[in-house]
Amino acid sequence: MPVNLTGVLSVAGIGAGYLSLIRLVWGDVRDSRKKPHLKIEFDPVEDLQVWDLQGSSPRKQRVATVHVRNARKAPALRCIAVLRLISAPQGLNPVQKEWALHWADTDYSARTNTTEAVEIGFERRRLDVAFTFVEGESSPSGMWIAIPFALSIPLAAAQAHLSPGEYHFSLSVACENGKGCSRGFVIISPQAWTDLSMRATE
Repeated sequence: MPVNLTGVLSVAGIGAGYLSLIRLVWGDVRDSRKKPHLKIEFDPVEDLQVWDLQGSSPRKQRVATVHVRNARKAPALRCIAVLRLISAPQGLNPVQKEWALHWADTDYSARTNTTEAVEIGFERRRLDVAFTFVEGESSPSGMWIAIPFALSIPLAAAQAHLSPGEYHFSLSVACENGKGCSRGFVIISPQAWTDLSMRATE
């Protein structure tokens, strides 16, 4: 029986095409697993805490914290966290609508209000997103976006303070060698410091 050479070559060509496609897909999957994969985590019970402040008189503040975790072995390089205002209470129009947040456990001894890029490896990194304070002191109602040293500089303090009400935010973390991540939050800026609340929306 004569062999249909054209048919054999067609089957071989199709097989080679499928093999190339499989190699491309596998290569993309392998490369993606080598890149960092960040996740923003928040527990409204564990991550909304009251802190005791050191000083000559007892003081306390309530702090909303998120954790950023890297689900891959490859470290995420030069990570920056930005909090963006999506909506504010009716009648309020904050001057500042975007804040580059500071990472907890990072040295800001230069007393700067600019952001600092960090590396995120296996250990989770913490971001203090918002706080209210202080028991034992007279302070206006509302909350502050958690930027270290902001309250020591009048202009920065005004930009970091939000009047009481419900605010919607998007928190984004970007790194130079990965996709990054983002998550929505609703934060209640309170009349009394103990009433600060925060929840994730997605």
